[in-house]
Amino acid sequence: MQILAVVGGSETTARALSRQLETYLSGRVNIKAYWVNGGLPESLETDLLVVSSTLVLEDMQQLGCLPLKGGVIIGRRTVDPDALEQVVALPVGTKVLFVNDRKETAGECVESLLDLGLDAVSWMPWYPALPPPPPEYAVAVVAGEPQLVPSGCPEIIDIGARIFGFGTIAEIFARLHIPYEDIESFSRRYLAKIVSLARRLSKSTEEARRLSGHLGSVINSLSHGVLVYDRGGRVSVCNEELKELLALQAGAGVGSSLVSLVRQRELLEFLESRHGQDEAAFKLPGGTVLVERFDLDDGEHTVAVFRTEGDVEAVSVKLGREYRRRGHVAKWVFTDIVGESDALRHAKRIAAKLANTDLSILVHGESGTGKELFASAIHAASARADGPFLAVDLGSLSDELIESELFGYEEGAFTGAKKGGKTGLFELANGGTLFLDEIGNISPKVQTRLLRVLQEREVMRVGGSDIKKVDVRIIAAINEDVFEKARRGQFREDLYFRLKMGWLSIPPLRDRREDIPALVDRFLELEGQKNLIVSCEVIEALSARDWPGNVRELRNMLTYMLAVREGEGLSEADFPDSAYFASNEVSVSPLPSLCNDAEFPLNEDDRLVLRAISELETSGRAAGRDTIADLICSRGVFLGAGSVRAALVRLCALLLVFTGRGRRGSRLTATGRRIAALAK
Repeated sequence: MQILAVVGGSETTARALSRQLETYLSGRVNIKAYWVNGGLPESLETDLLVVSSTLVLEDMQQLGCLPLKGGVIIGRRTVDPDALEQVVALPVGTKVLFVNDRKETAGECVESLLDLGLDAVSWMPWYPALPPPPPEYAVAVVAGEPQLVPSGCPEIIDIGARIFGFGTIAEIFARLHIPYEDIESFSRRYLAKIVSLARRLSKSTEEARRLSGHLGSVINSLSHGVLVYDRGGRVSVCNEELKELLALQAGAGVGSSLVSLVRQRELLEFLESRHGQDEAAFKLPGGTVLVERFDLDDGEHTVAVFRTEGDVEAVSVKLGREYRRRGHVAKWVFTDIVGESDALRHAKRIAAKLANTDLSILVHGESGTGKELFASAIHAASARADGPFLAVDLGSLSDELIESELFGYEEGAFTGAKKGGKTGLFELANGGTLFLDEIGNISPKVQTRLLRVLQEREVMRVGGSDIKKVDVRIIAAINEDVFEKARRGQFREDLYFRLKMGWLSIPPLRDRREDIPALVDRFLELEGQKNLIVSCEVIEALSARDWPGNVRELRNMLTYMLAVREGEGLSEADFPDSAYFASNEVSVSPLPSLCNDAEFPLNEDDRLVLRAISELETSGRAAGRDTIADLICSRGVFLGAGSVRAALVRLCALLLVFTGRGRRGSRLTATGRRIAALAK
């Protein structure tokens, strides 16, 4: 029986090729498999030598292992069509590595795949001597050697070793003088594999075409205009609704350029601008539209959705849902309000009853008593709990800002107005609750507009003419006698009584001192010090003070004591020195006199921001607006980014803080550090 020697570069390749030949030559030829890296005998006896590549033949020549007799065939190899199911299923345009041990074989493999029609993906030959591939190549295809795949590649497709092509098999048959009939049988089997692969490719293409047709039908049925285009402005999707809005002629759309479709200069500039997600309003031949633009994940294509005026209301609803998703929800419930004193229990009982109504509520309480905490709990216990809860500190905003924040504005309403206008808080809070802190500071003009919202349940944006219906519950907070201001003509009496349909008075901490031990326990728990021992002397000393800053001041002092304590628990030795209290022992004003003098007229928010910047500087962290707000919030005090921004403006004007761009954030001046230390 004739001997056929098959030699591969590796054992995996040699055995795969010998198995392939066994299927055609079993019982006719004695097939032996060898490999260069350790599988070659000193003397190779064979009637016919078949090597897997020219490189293998060169290696054998260098080793002196060529046979003494018989001919040599350099095999021409191709990818096994039976192993390509996963490759065929890859999405069009996928970036794929083909990994092999050598440059030449990696390139040959890619050529074989392209010859088979697998050109829908983007191939990159790769071998270990090359640098790591770009991260977008997340799929690696290997021919039986997965250990060669670079680390970090999440998906590996092993198609097995390449096999001999039809021409090589036919040449082997001829050299071994095998009858023609057997060669014809082999060719039929080989062609059957190619036909099977072609059918799978055709089926995949047909399925993609069918799905594309379904998607096109869905897009054309949408009531919104949809436009998709690439970086070069070439349009790939333009549905029928958009064609009507743009008044396009028949045949225009897919394949056209943006410039040829969009005639309005402002809209074209908006679409060509690639600065992330944005939206704006434009007037088109088919009517006024709101256009939302965003980039796809591939970074190459942009989607623009065109909504008509009838959809603007739906957009406001969507924005309201987005605000809830971003955390504009009630963060506290009644169980978060700590204390069992008679005064606090009475306030909680009234608040719970008001939560069962839809009345507007006026919350009265000194600074630091927890007015927003109560407002949040009322919303969470009300029928509006699933709606958004938005809070705004009116005391930190100018008259113009209050109007634009509450009511929104149209494009061009004033200098600096955002293109497309802005949705106001009343629209965003539709179906939910809007908490207005420091409402006693708003001007008569805003008071008039607010009264109309409360009475008519409708708003009109600044610079606009359209009336929008809103369903919002108002909870307003004051820390002064607004009725007295109303009697002096500084606040509208009708607005005061309209807000006061529900009335809630929150007791100051000095009127519920028995709650201080429970508050201390809660604050220690929030600081992760639940099991810390607090001496009786500390509790007695805390309970003896008037706490003009109320619960907020108590929380701040405990935070300070935790930071400076030297023992295992908290003792009187951890109390700050007398200067800490000197300015607030005289009266129950919520602000120390140090921060109310003529030189530095600071309010409570200013002090909170000063302390936060000081703490961040001490820890080496950048003091950005969000970081400052998060730090203050972690101390149990809610202060929104808007309030932080307003406080920074005031502190900069007083030369206590200077702000920097980028990561540096805000920093204290020398005077600011002194005031911050004294304000603790």
